[in-house]
Amino acid sequence: MKKKVKVEDAVGMVLVHDITEVDLDRGFKGRAFKKGHIIRPEDVEKLRRLGKEYIYVLELSEDEIHENEAAVMLADAIMGENTYRDESPSEGKINIYSSVFGVVKVDVEKLVKFNLIGEPSCPTIHSDMWVKPGTKVASVRIISLVAPKSQVEEAVKIAGDGIVRVVPFEEKKAGIIITGNEVFYGRIEDRFFDRLKPKLEFFRCSVEEKVILPDDEEKIRNAIREFIEKYDIVVLTGGTSVDPDDVTYRAIRSAGAENFIRGNPIQPGNMLTMGWINGKPVVAVPAAALFYRATSFDIWLPRLLVGDVISREEVAMKSHGGLCHNCSVCVFPICPFGKA
Repeated sequence: MKKKVKVEDAVGMVLVHDITEVDLDRGFKGRAFKKGHIIRPEDVEKLRRLGKEYIYVLELSEDEIHENEAAVMLADAIMGENTYRDESPSEGKINIYSSVFGVVKVDVEKLVKFNLIGEPSCPTIHSDMWVKPGTKVASVRIISLVAPKSQVEEAVKIAGDGIVRVVPFEEKKAGIIITGNEVFYGRIEDRFFDRLKPKLEFFRCSVEEKVILPDDEEKIRNAIREFIEKYDIVVLTGGTSVDPDDVTYRAIRSAGAENFIRGNPIQPGNMLTMGWINGKPVVAVPAAALFYRATSFDIWLPRLLVGDVISREEVAMKSHGGLCHNCSVCVFPICPFGKA
């Protein structure tokens, strides 16, 4: 409820308009108190110096909550593992950040329910994006200066143990298997290794071993089994096209891969193949990785390195947003490519 009160009686109440200060000695004219400010005892004397004996304020009822208090409650409820927030609200808003280098996980179902309530508002970045420490991952506020306390409490209940969390990258080891008769017999120089090694190392995954093999299913299968015992992820190159003599994908399957997924509706990188052996990912990277800055491999790699097991349904869902725009200046991953 808005009302006019004496400044000394307004402590704890909420300003409904900005109050301007003019100080000729300092050459200053600007906002001394902003709309939504909760008046403190130490503000009374300054308000009087500004010529304010009476001011218009909001008097909160027991079933109402101010935007600043609501923002703190909502932010604390939304935050999951490896996140932190602003110490105090700014203009009724609190931002939430990642405290680690990792992959963001957003409980989208909870997030939608949270935002359907009415006053609570929380936008986030896309789930499954990789972020560095200090990256803003969410922002929360209420729409109005004052909201029903019941709506904020309902949103807190929906958030439960958190809506946004970050899974950190841990130090991991990889083995790379280069396949193809043309490379094995020295007819052409391999270019895959130099493209893939930096991608893995960026996400704290060191490349411990490399082997070059001919198009021989048994040899490739044996190498996969050997590497999977020693390393956290096995990456293969070559032999992922539709040619009948491509044996790489068959070797992955015959090596005992579970959840075997050949191909995905993402371009570039349609022919990427994935499977898991003893819970560890094995992935075959198609030739597109040689020609494009970002392919399906770049979309899936961060998730593979934080332990996600990708389902066939998730792969199919990437058909929506899985077509690269081929922008003249690539800004991946800050773009629509691979975002659901």
